[in-house]
Amino acid sequence: MIVRIGTLALVVVLGLAASGCGGSTDDTPPAPTTTATAETTETATEDTAPEDTVETTTASEVVGEPDATFRVVVRGGQVTGGIQRPVVHKGDDVLLVIDASGGEYVHLHGYDVQKTVVPGKPARIRFKATIPGRFEVELHNPSVVIAEVEVRP
Repeated sequence: MIVRIGTLALVVVLGLAASGCGGSTDDTPPAPTTTATAETTETATEDTAPEDTVETTTASEVVGEPDATFRVVVRGGQVTGGIQRPVVHKGDDVLLVIDASGGEYVHLHGYDVQKTVVPGKPARIRFKATIPGRFEVELHNPSVVIAEVEVRP
């Protein structure tokens, strides 16, 4: 009799293990976990904004003069003077001025900001450096990395 109770107990335990144990009858798999960043980003385009309009990539408003301004000149798909590698610090207000003779738009990776390129009218990307790391600035169509912005903590 003891052997049969032990076998029955084993069958019950294995049955509970196979059904998910925990007593829930919900067969829905758990949702995947994701990580969220503290900053909100928005995409800004040159199409509808005048050149002197200040646009930011974070929820906080950027006003006044930027802490750092960097100019990148692209002619014939080549960066004049080579790929720019500006270094800024977290919290800096940064302005990138991109003077390109071609391409469709310029994109600051990581901050997800892009501006339309218009020959003869420099694209301006202004952002608050809130995310530490190294971020490519890429001219699209043709696809050319024109700068790597490093944000230090």
